[in-house]
Amino acid sequence: MYIGALDIGGTKTIVAVVDEKGNIYKKEKFSTNTSDIYAHLDYCACVLRNLLKQLNIDERALSGIGVTLPGIVNSEKGILINAPYEKWENVQVSAYLSDMFHSISIFCENDVNACAIGEQFFGIGKKYENYIWMTVSTGVGGAVVNDSKLVKGMNGFAGEFGHLKVEYDDPDICPCGQAGCLEAHGSGTAISKAIEKRVRKEPSFGEAFNTALQKQDASGCAYLAKSGNKIAVQIFEQTGEYLGKGISYCVNILNPQAVIIGGGVAASLDLLLPGIRSAIEKYTFKPMQDIEIVATPLGYEAALLGAASLVLQGKEQIHGNEGAK
Repeated sequence: MYIGALDIGGTKTIVAVVDEKGNIYKKEKFSTNTSDIYAHLDYCACVLRNLLKQLNIDERALSGIGVTLPGIVNSEKGILINAPYEKWENVQVSAYLSDMFHSISIFCENDVNACAIGEQFFGIGKKYENYIWMTVSTGVGGAVVNDSKLVKGMNGFAGEFGHLKVEYDDPDICPCGQAGCLEAHGSGTAISKAIEKRVRKEPSFGEAFNTALQKQDASGCAYLAKSGNKIAVQIFEQTGEYLGKGISYCVNILNPQAVIIGGGVAASLDLLLPGIRSAIEKYTFKPMQDIEIVATPLGYEAALLGAASLVLQGKEQIHGNEGAK
């Protein structure tokens, strides 16, 4: 089974040909054209066709095309309702791609929701019936799986963990316009801001980045922390505290088996865990404090494989409906 997978993010896009086992045959990564989403979809279609040509696969052999999108998505109609960072609104993604790929089913979903679905098909989601999927990257996103089903809520907004309030005494402004959100205090962007503050207070910390030939960002800070730099360790522990506080709210309400963490910052989960565990002990109902917190095994490909999983899920639902008739 061949599947077209389009992982469209706010800064980068990956297009690939994948199979039902999650094997990636060919892929291409390029910058997202945020100024013209329809021109970008045209280019994605062109890239997919070129990949198929390189593999000597007829596009009619595709079982479907899955598309992940960075924002609020009406998955039933395949419409990107809103992506605030890119200022995309009411983009008819499914209809537009269907005009280019006749008779091929198109499946669209919010990127983090797709990651949670992809975890069921290709990752450790098979281990759990109830889990939280959390992306910790530029921002913080989330998805809820309950009884092996994605929980979407009335408007498809369920799982917006990034906007739980975790700081009241000295809150930073979140891109959403409110203050004290988890996204403003527990994201990769928040780590970069924390680095800037500490460098202003302690210039020697900035010199440590230069000496180690590292950028002053989350990745560079992780490098210093793993090398024993105490300030870098403190930054990750504080970020972990905020994440743990947000996670505790979710655990108290949902009682999941696990929290699966993806995104760029997940690579530094070992540095975040002390802070996360400390906050969970403070804020989580004691019988639920042993919640498993693990990094996704899907790594950088989580959203791409999530796109492929949309096709597999869609096919399962279609066959299930046919069997019920």
